[in-house]
Order: sequence, then C-alpha cells, then structure tokens
Amino acid sequence: MNTVMESLWGESTRKRIWKDTKEWLKNHIIVLFLVFIVTGGGSVVATLFIPATMNFRLATLWGFIGGLVGLAILVGCICGIQSILVFKKQRDEVRKLYGPMKELANIKSGDTIKEKEINVSLMFEELKSNHLANVTFEHCVLRGPCIIMLEGNCEFHKCNLASGVGATLFERKIGTKYYGVGVFVHCKFNLCNFDNLSFLLYEKQRDKFLSEVVKI
Repeated sequence: MNTVMESLWGESTRKRIWKDTKEWLKNHIIVLFLVFIVTGGGSVVATLFIPATMNFRLATLWGFIGGLVGLAILVGCICGIQSILVFKKQRDEVRKLYGPMKELANIKSGDTIKEKEINVSLMFEELKSNHLANVTFEHCVLRGPCIIMLEGNCEFHKCNLASGVGATLFERKIGTKYYGVGVFVHCKFNLCNFDNLSFLLYEKQRDKFLSEVVKI
C-alpha cells in the first residue's frame, strides 16, 4: 500500500499522516488550551494514585509523568484523526486521478484532449498499451512519475516543464529495447505543463528538445 502511495504522492501514508499531524498542532491555537487541559488533567489523575506517605519529590515526578502521558494521548488522538482524514484525502485524490483516466480508456487516433490533469502512468495503464498515437493535448497537465519516449513527429507549442529538466533527460540507445516506458507517437502538446516526467530521447532528439521545447 505504501509503495503505491509513494508512487502517486511522493511520500508514504505514514509520513503524510505525521506531517499533517505536525501542521495541525502548529497551526491551531486550540492546541495550547488542549495541552494545558490534558497535561494538567494527566497530572491530577496521577496524583489520585499517589499514597499520602510518598516522598514529595517522587510524587512530583509521578505528576510530571502523568502530564506526559496525557500529552502523548492528545498527540495520539490527533494523529488518529489525521489518519482518517489522510485516507479520505487519498481516496478523493485517487478518484480525481482515475476519473480522467476512465474517460481516456477509449481514446483513439485523431482525438483532442483538453484541460485535463493526467497521471501519465495511470493513463497508459488504463489504455492497456504503452503506445499512444496521433493525439493532441491542449491546456493539459501531464504528471509523473513516468518515463516517456517520443517517436515520429511530436510537436510542442508553448509548453512548460519543471525546472531542472536537464536532469530528467536520458539518452536512448539505438537498437535497445525498453520496457515499462510510455511512448507518444506523432502527438501534439499545446500549452501543456509537464511535471515529474523523464524523457528517454535519442541524442538528436535531446538536442532539439533542449533548444526548442525546454524553457529556462
């Protein structure tokens, strides 16, 4: 499960829950009151079990420990709530990602796709093919992680790529077979944004791509 989540969101579910928990604790003023009430309540509860004959310092220590236990329970409860919310967020995000993919399952040559946010890996998975030919994308956002190859006459018009794109361009060797790679054949991209995608290109393709497509 975590591997899938990391593939889609770049981080595991556990890390996302902890990050959301820390952000909630940092950004909500009610946390100050909860900390005061819970730690104080934990200390009070702890003192109820302290014998009257116990040393004062030891009693103070147990009261302090009771406060820490209360604080731990508070953080645990907030973390539990964030866990539920994160799973709900991920469910909604998956639906958002897969929604457009269902629409593209029957895409055919000559189609024009407009104003879609597309996870490229999921698109090819839904198509049950690693090739997509003669399709025009307009005002779309194409997201990875995914490695793609370009074949034929693929055109890019006023497209934006993420900064540092040079590190995501890999040289394609003639005669080498590649697997698990999405291939665009004679496709056009007009006013599209590319995010977290790697391009596997022949040397001449790479030079042309850098000079005509990449915007520094």
